[in-house]
Amino acid sequence: KRVGYLPQALDMIREHPSYDDFWRQMDSSTRAEKMNVPAVNIGGWFDTFCQGSIDSFLMRQERGAEGARGRQVLVMGPWTHGGTEEERIGEFFLPENARSLPLVVMADWFDYHLKGEKNSAEKYPSVIYYVMGAFGEKDAVGNFWRTAQKWPPHAALTPLYLRKDGKLSFSQPEEEDASASYEYDPKNPCPTIGGRNLTIERGPYDQRRIEERKDVLVFSSEVLEHPIEVTGKITAVLYVSSSAVDTDFVVRLCDVYPSGKSVLIADGIIRCRYRNSFERPELMEPGKIYKVEVDLWSTSIIFNKGHRIRVSVTSSNYPRWDANPNTGKNSWEETNMVVAKNTLYFDKGHPSYVLLPVVKEEEGSVKEKKEEK
Repeated sequence: KRVGYLPQALDMIREHPSYDDFWRQMDSSTRAEKMNVPAVNIGGWFDTFCQGSIDSFLMRQERGAEGARGRQVLVMGPWTHGGTEEERIGEFFLPENARSLPLVVMADWFDYHLKGEKNSAEKYPSVIYYVMGAFGEKDAVGNFWRTAQKWPPHAALTPLYLRKDGKLSFSQPEEEDASASYEYDPKNPCPTIGGRNLTIERGPYDQRRIEERKDVLVFSSEVLEHPIEVTGKITAVLYVSSSAVDTDFVVRLCDVYPSGKSVLIADGIIRCRYRNSFERPELMEPGKIYKVEVDLWSTSIIFNKGHRIRVSVTSSNYPRWDANPNTGKNSWEETNMVVAKNTLYFDKGHPSYVLLPVVKEEEGSVKEKKEEK
């Protein structure tokens, strides 16, 4: 399908599948030093431009020219794209305090910067973000706004290890040999169910239907004995191999409720031929083990006591991302797709994990919620 409001977008992507001079001329991060205007950057944790909003704020705030540097504001809420006033997101209703833009009054912002009027915009914090809690759960910890002068807030980067028998643990694996394999068929890709989408269903959705598939590996923590706040950028580090010369690995991070609902919080993908560079694709050697990183972008959520954290690994999320034909070619130019046997390793020598930015309670996570009450 062509993108409705930009018919040429698909053609552009197909003509330039790798990062080249065509994309470089559109890449604003290469011109941060020339940007000289203040801006309010607004995004959502379920926005298809989630990380782009954060990155745009950071590059202007830290590397911008005079006029831009130090004069940016970032607002991140529990929204999809353009959904700052939505009552419902995905399968859930938002708390009332999440349905409007906090603190920032755009008219005041423009009056202050364009007319020189003195008003509240002079004292806007640099970062305003919403710490999500469990959706629809009475007295859930979280669901409040927090302000900061920089992003990301202080957090301990904490590895959560994928373990044998579908376990997820903060303890490193001790097994000498632990792995799991599945067959990924590009003609039967794992479907997209919500997430950071733009034109298809978006937001937090229950993932149990796809977690039952044979081509999805699921890892769950024990029931949490206390709330855990995760705020910042999430990265998965995986040790993988494939029978194919190219394939994808998709990672989903979910919040598992006591009822069993597995609610999508963040996800990401790595196309293995771009594991080292988006400019110079490199095919895989079948059977060889590779260490790859999957960027799940950023979020802010408190996993509540009594919940579990879940990570799933598969090789497709269609149609959010096109199904890799496993041949080294692009999906639109390949007519002979092949089935790939993909293997994920999680033993002592190949400790696959998800790196979570865990905010300690003393840093203000649960404490702020208690003070609100």
